[in-house]
Amino acid sequence: MWWVDAFTDDSARGNPAVVVLLERPMSDGDLQQIAFELGVSETAFVRRVGDSWHLRWFTPTVEVDLCGHATLATLHVLLTELGVPGGEFYFQTRAGVLSGRRLGQGLLAVDLPRQHVEPLDPTVLNGALGDVGEVYAAGAQSVVAVVQDYDTLCGLIVDPMALFLVPGSLVIAVCEGAPQADVAIRVFAPRLGVAEDPVTGSALCAVAPWWANRTGMPTVSVRQASARGGMMYARLFEKNVEVAGYARTFFGGDLRA
Repeated sequence: MWWVDAFTDDSARGNPAVVVLLERPMSDGDLQQIAFELGVSETAFVRRVGDSWHLRWFTPTVEVDLCGHATLATLHVLLTELGVPGGEFYFQTRAGVLSGRRLGQGLLAVDLPRQHVEPLDPTVLNGALGDVGEVYAAGAQSVVAVVQDYDTLCGLIVDPMALFLVPGSLVIAVCEGAPQADVAIRVFAPRLGVAEDPVTGSALCAVAPWWANRTGMPTVSVRQASARGGMMYARLFEKNVEVAGYARTFFGGDLRA
């Protein structure tokens, strides 16, 4: 297994994911117990199946349908730690077939499914994020809330129990403008057992379409204003969002499960 920090830059520590290479299938219960023991926001379990890779993601409490930073971490492990020849990688997941690749200058990219963004009544948040001007539903699982500016975003004090009542697994607070970025976000996922996520690649499935609707621009740079901090880049396509960033291995070892 390898502990990988995904979506790092010079001023950000990124989001840790543990990538576990499986030599054989394991039961769901065993996988969940391992994720609980490791205790990071996401543990990725990857296994070679023919010419592609079978990939699953677990928080300490539940299996999730999609995780961007753990997918980027898995791609990093395959390329850097296992020396799998480069090119296009394909991952069989609960979200369908995801692809990934190495870009220039050390960037890695994964393709995640694009979400459609539709306006919501701001009262759906029940005041959990304070004064919010616009709220959007992004697919069936995410809610995007637009706050005034970067200082407001960073100053949010959030009650996880209040957010638990919001109808979405991911609640994404977003604003225009951030240090060295077009947009800043914070992401809360109490229904998944994660009060606040350090850096959330899957949030860009909603943020990139929101930004394109707002500005007409198909590309966006995003800084996640969490305690660890992270930097992501996205490019919008008809069905997918290409999410890119840097990753680094913190440590590796053997798991005796």
